[in-house]
Amino acid sequence: MSTQQTIIPPFLKEGDTIAIAATARFVTPEQIHAAVSLIEQQGFKVFLHPHLFDADRQFGGTDKNRALYFNELLINNEVKAIWCARGGYGTVRMIDEINFDLLRKNPKWIIGFSDVTLLLNQVYNQLNMSVLHATMPIFMFDKSAEELKQAEYSFLQTLDFLRGNKLQYEVKLCEKHNEHDFEGFVIGGNLSILLSALGSDSDGSWHNKVLFIEDLDEYLYHIDRLLFTLKRAGKFEGLKGILVGSFTQMKDHQIPFGYTVKEMILQHVSDTNCPVIFDVNSGHVPLNLPIPFGIDVKYQNGLITFASA
Repeated sequence: MSTQQTIIPPFLKEGDTIAIAATARFVTPEQIHAAVSLIEQQGFKVFLHPHLFDADRQFGGTDKNRALYFNELLINNEVKAIWCARGGYGTVRMIDEINFDLLRKNPKWIIGFSDVTLLLNQVYNQLNMSVLHATMPIFMFDKSAEELKQAEYSFLQTLDFLRGNKLQYEVKLCEKHNEHDFEGFVIGGNLSILLSALGSDSDGSWHNKVLFIEDLDEYLYHIDRLLFTLKRAGKFEGLKGILVGSFTQMKDHQIPFGYTVKEMILQHVSDTNCPVIFDVNSGHVPLNLPIPFGIDVKYQNGLITFASA
């Protein structure tokens, strides 16, 4: 087991309140209605701040107001978790106005992914507090029947974890490289956001960690640049393992780049003993299973198991 002591926010019980926040792009009531209904059906209360549906250009209100009401959610003792409504772009514009001492004094779960990767890493690296990389309310909006079924399952898995139950994913059929058992704490998230955090307060050591990465709507050559930059910065040194989620809607030029995402990743670990598990069901896909940072994860015999805290 990992020996690092991490602050684990209190798990939730029936009747507890989950707040929805928009740290990046604006969100509408229609876009989160299905998710709010599902959360309430599962026995939780949902708090929608009066400024949640603000809009300023493409953002969920001005940078200052997004930070102000996020701080109010941190102070609010009734709120046991803050679930970001969506990504897009904008968390970086307000993150330095968040008073993280409020979260240190009153730990609660911060949930989201994509652009919210920056917020998750800031909390984990600066407060040594566990956070949850997971689907967001907008991903239950405007979906086909099959996509909605997968999105609902992702939400139920996330809520199950928030109740304090252990997570376990079977990945026996996933493609693997240098497969062997490993154990550690997960770090990572959206690859593009991780690169943008280099050298900032949101950055931290990946040594002895298990790296999770995913991305959306990027050119293949850009993924190659991101991986090379992180490697040259020493971020891949000493990793226990790598979990690769979805790399969806990748783009290419008329003259093909020539490498797939898998081939690029394997190039960067070819000189190490680091095991890589591909096709993990997490990222910009309807089946987006939760991955907690700061809780021990073990890979063994085709199973990824997150220890119950």
